[in-house]
Amino acid sequence: MDHLILLFARLSDFAAKDLKRKIKAQAKAEERRKTSNQDRSWADGENAQHTSKRNPQNLPQQPMGPPMYGMMPNPGVIHMPSGFDQSRQDHLNAANDITVKDTELESATSAAFREWEDICHALDTFEEKLGSAYQPLPPDNMPPLSTPFGPAIYYETYSIACLWSLFYTARIFITRTHPDMPPAAMAAVGVAAHKTASLANVIGRICAGLQPHPTAARINPSHGAALMDSCMGLFQAGVQYRDAAQRGWTITKLKDIARLTGWQTSALIASGCERSWIAAAEAGKGPPYTRTMNATAKDDRVSGRSRKPNQGPPKDNNDRRYITHNPGTRVYWAMGLLSAEEDMQRLKLDD
Repeated sequence: MDHLILLFARLSDFAAKDLKRKIKAQAKAEERRKTSNQDRSWADGENAQHTSKRNPQNLPQQPMGPPMYGMMPNPGVIHMPSGFDQSRQDHLNAANDITVKDTELESATSAAFREWEDICHALDTFEEKLGSAYQPLPPDNMPPLSTPFGPAIYYETYSIACLWSLFYTARIFITRTHPDMPPAAMAAVGVAAHKTASLANVIGRICAGLQPHPTAARINPSHGAALMDSCMGLFQAGVQYRDAAQRGWTITKLKDIARLTGWQTSALIASGCERSWIAAAEAGKGPPYTRTMNATAKDDRVSGRSRKPNQGPPKDNNDRRYITHNPGTRVYWAMGLLSAEEDMQRLKLDD
């Protein structure tokens, strides 16, 4: 498990470092697209002008001489001697600056691809080192349990099940952080969905194997810890679920974990999943969804109440007169997973 946590650290570090490069690459692509559209419009205008010259609608007019504003005719446009013209040099300097920036971006992109491939190789090596003791139990060892993702998967211990859930979560994460993926996390979720769908289904089957007991049963500490650890995998996989049965199962299980363990972060994850499904539906990239979380909850993150950007973090009703804290450092949404295009526009990163 320690090796897997270190791989997650490498993944997080890579995603954070590569975000600035992705934003610059996206801006460069937008600039090239606009330039291409302008060139196409200019070419269309030139073609239309040549066509009108070949097919004149009116008779040609007699050439006229330069206009007279007194005793001397207008000399026309006066060109500055080349020795005094600075615009050409300015244009060359600007072109050189653009070339240097393009070269730096290409170099950073190549480095990002190399680091991404190294992390993929590390994940492959980690999977290869897991022996037979880490493999799923035979179907006849546990009672069959049907889920919207397929039959539940059982392992010998809770810790092994959590390890595999986190491993497949890392596989999903590395796919979404590919150097060619968009910088906005929710956009990357949609682009990579066809590659990560099978991994998300496996995570659902593993998490189902952790909860084969009645929802009213009491759980021991090790089982509760395993349920809490499984929430991270359900979060990464859940945001891309489109099937209504899979979504309903995910929210139900996350609520059960919050109720059985008292770990209210599970309820926040459920609310985050619902928030992502609603955002995808509003953008026309997912089926419609209706919230099921408690709309009257005091925590805005659970209730789904929207807050204005300039409103700041929610206020605490607890007595904190003797506690010094910085509200700006508190994180209220998992922006690494739920960020949208408008969040990337507001994001300010140091050069």
